[in-house]
Amino acid sequence: MTPIRSMLPSLRTRLIAVVLLVQALLLGVLVYEHVEDLGQRLQEQALLRAQQLKVLLNASLAAPLIQADLAAAQEVLEEAQKQGGLNYLRLTNPRGQLIAELGRRSAHVVSMASAGSDFGQAEALAVEMPVTLAGQQMGNLYFQMPLDFLAMAKRHALWDILLLGMGAVLVSAVLLTLLTVWLTRRLGQLTQAADQVAVGDYALRLPEGGQDEVGRVIVAFRQMAESIQAREAELRESRNHLLYLAERDSLTGLYNRHFFRHELQRRLDDAVRSGSEGALLLFDLDEFKLINDSFGHQVGDELLITIANTVGQQTRRNETFCRLGGDEFVLIAHSASEPEIAALAERVVNALGALRYETDGKSIRLSCSMGVALYPSQAQDPDTLLAYADAALYQAKQQGKNTWRLYQPELDATEAKLAVLTWKERINDALEAGGLRLVYQGVYAMPGQRLAHVEALLRLHDAKSGKLITPNHFIPVAERSGQILEIDRWVIRESIRQLRLHPEMPTIAINVSARTFDDPSMPAYIADQLHAQGVAPRRLVVELTETAALSDMADAERFIRALRELGCHICLDDFGAGFASFAYLKHIAADTIKIDGMFIRDLPRDEQSQVFVRAMIEVARGLGVTTIAECVEDEPTLAMLREFGVDYVQGYHLGRPQEALPGVGAQPGSARR
Repeated sequence: MTPIRSMLPSLRTRLIAVVLLVQALLLGVLVYEHVEDLGQRLQEQALLRAQQLKVLLNASLAAPLIQADLAAAQEVLEEAQKQGGLNYLRLTNPRGQLIAELGRRSAHVVSMASAGSDFGQAEALAVEMPVTLAGQQMGNLYFQMPLDFLAMAKRHALWDILLLGMGAVLVSAVLLTLLTVWLTRRLGQLTQAADQVAVGDYALRLPEGGQDEVGRVIVAFRQMAESIQAREAELRESRNHLLYLAERDSLTGLYNRHFFRHELQRRLDDAVRSGSEGALLLFDLDEFKLINDSFGHQVGDELLITIANTVGQQTRRNETFCRLGGDEFVLIAHSASEPEIAALAERVVNALGALRYETDGKSIRLSCSMGVALYPSQAQDPDTLLAYADAALYQAKQQGKNTWRLYQPELDATEAKLAVLTWKERINDALEAGGLRLVYQGVYAMPGQRLAHVEALLRLHDAKSGKLITPNHFIPVAERSGQILEIDRWVIRESIRQLRLHPEMPTIAINVSARTFDDPSMPAYIADQLHAQGVAPRRLVVELTETAALSDMADAERFIRALRELGCHICLDDFGAGFASFAYLKHIAADTIKIDGMFIRDLPRDEQSQVFVRAMIEVARGLGVTTIAECVEDEPTLAMLREFGVDYVQGYHLGRPQEALPGVGAQPGSARR
């Protein structure tokens, strides 16, 4: 079949060839049958003629033979040869003696006695008969009747039917060609349209569809192409949106921390190769926590948006503006001289210093402190460069804030820098020597306040004082130095080990940092630890903060999806602290949300918080998500949460963090940051 397809690549040609071949076979069968039937009928006619000649010759020869008139008998034979077309006659008396003989005898004959046999190879039909009269035999007659007319008749019949059949085939071929051209022309247009769709060209040139099969296929194909085009547009829009979410901060629309890390590394590599100079400008708002505490997080979010817009107007095309999180922003100046970098720092500080924000009739005056570090002259790797910019930022705050400072190595021995370096060493020592500890705080199911699971909280053991240091002292340093990833792995490993040691203990909830989202190997690491320790994934709850998830939406979604497929539960911590929390809840497939403590601490006396908390619980319930209220510190707050229908509660009123596992005994615990 393959050689035929290579010789006849066109469907139209193959269709015509196949139909003509079938017609030729049918014509051959018909011709063969017709010729055979004609031959049979001609044989029958030859036998009938021979029978008639026997009767006629018997009547003509009987009288001359009884009278012994041999001359008359000779004349009868001659007349029979002439009129009857016989090529040989021989007459003998009853004793076999020759009376007369005419013509030339043929060698290839078929006897009339064997009627019904094949006449195809015989030249004549041989007939032998007695000549009788009144029952008395007068002699014997043998004659041969030529059969050449049979072959001639067959040839004529064959040519006639062949000519007729070829004419019919020719007419059908013309009609078939017209039909296939009409049919395959539309199929060819469909093929061309399919090729266009395959390369993304939807400007199809198709004929109008009809009610026949091909017409309906054309209509269906056009509808399919329109559907594909619409779907492709949707996918393109979704892809662009996902790309935007992966690289942009959800609150301000600026580039996020994920994009910043890759962009800074790329700019450092470019600067090293080209020998150009650039700078990292790190700044945060002065007293932003006070603004948040005084006016609420909604005002704080609006301020951050205003700041992003204001500073964005001060940047140029060779400068990349990012939000790292909270009130911390960063600018990357590419291929810039020191005077240009200084001018940029002055513009940003002055623009924010001149900004006034009005809320509830009160005017908020803003200012920022900025630290600047140069690359590649001062640092050639992102972590060191960021640490230098952070040190310069601290120096700016020490100078009274609302200013900026360039990193100066000779001032690197400041108390703040020493503290940062000291913390990095202390964290390394804790990781190597087992200085990290885990404590636990219970999470209780409402309304009966039954222990549902425990949250693991991280502490660092101070060898000098013997005290446990809370995470807020060392986690910021660990996040900037990259040590946070190793801390996360330790927390995961230790928590799963506790689950193995105590099969009867409740589920453990652990917190992971935003940096973990960007580590594609972390879900596999968790899976390996669970498998190695023989712990069911459902016994592990992974908590991540809402603000971190929204700042790196794509990484968070990938991380969450992998853990859910593994079988772990996901809790979204600090819910409500970020901007547009409800809008993004549907994008983050969490099993549980933990309502941020700022809404809970003064709940019985804060009507706005009551509205927010009630709304969060209702929305979560509608989405099939359970709710946890943290920071429950008194009975009135607990009673109100019970009335609102919260699923779980956590706080000092119910139990403080402790090293002993609740319900198990005095055992080490697990970690939250």
